[in-house]
Amino acid sequence: MSDPGKFSAEDDVMLPSLDCDARIVMDYSINQITTCSASFESDIAEWQRAGIPSIGLWRRKVDEVGEQRATELIRESGLNVTSVSFGGGFTGSSGFQFREALSDGYQALFLGAAVGANTVVIAPGSRGRYTERHERRLVVSAIRELAMAADDFGLTLSLLPMHCRLAREWTSLISLECAAEMAGDVGRDNVGIVFDTFQFGRTDNVLLSLERLAPLIDLVQLSDSLNEPSSPYDRLLPGDGNLPLTDFLATLRENGFIGDVDVQVWSDSVWDRPTTEVLTAVRSHVDQLLAVPTRVSELPVSV
Repeated sequence: MSDPGKFSAEDDVMLPSLDCDARIVMDYSINQITTCSASFESDIAEWQRAGIPSIGLWRRKVDEVGEQRATELIRESGLNVTSVSFGGGFTGSSGFQFREALSDGYQALFLGAAVGANTVVIAPGSRGRYTERHERRLVVSAIRELAMAADDFGLTLSLLPMHCRLAREWTSLISLECAAEMAGDVGRDNVGIVFDTFQFGRTDNVLLSLERLAPLIDLVQLSDSLNEPSSPYDRLLPGDGNLPLTDFLATLRENGFIGDVDVQVWSDSVWDRPTTEVLTAVRSHVDQLLAVPTRVSELPVSV
């Protein structure tokens, strides 16, 4: 008689197969940029009122109340923090000198650690006056230094690529592949990349890229659109456009994605709406969009 705690060659074992009718809702946060005109204090109260357990912090809002007060409010609220946006600008394109940008990056880490965030978003800066080789060496060295400190705090760094039409002073990374290559150059396990659905949701073979890069993606910035990006403010609330957001999330989950989903909508029309209305609209769409297929049905196989 076989040990009931072990499998024998004659036993049938129930292994999971994909059941498209079985679904599980992924957790998500809403980033403070989605309610750009509201105050930090108002955001905290509205997130709690709407029953949204997680928030993505936008540092400009943090600066309005000060990091100490922001940290106190987050801790008192019980909200989870998925991400802090952002640090970077190492090439001087955002107005910082290199050492100033590095110091600001450390400050972003300190904030992330204080509020218990999972990741800090890094926008490296455009190439600016540097040659490609010099810019690469400068940025990689800065990210590697910050990553070593982030490791001590239990934080990841997520490199931000952007569509070439929108990157400007923000980043020289204009594709998911570029960001993945830079993460590889840094060579630290706690450095990954951001997938922004608005920026790259219409690129060729995006699902194939997501299949390959899913384990490297720490953060999905979720928003919708109707057309190719031409302005940073063309974003729509998830479900109001025609991007295949459910396909993106399902593909990521099936290929090893274990990061966070942060609803991040830059939009003048959204910013003009009351916060309560925006959060209600997000919940009505996103709870359904993020109900992605899970492997739960069982088929017998012999081992």
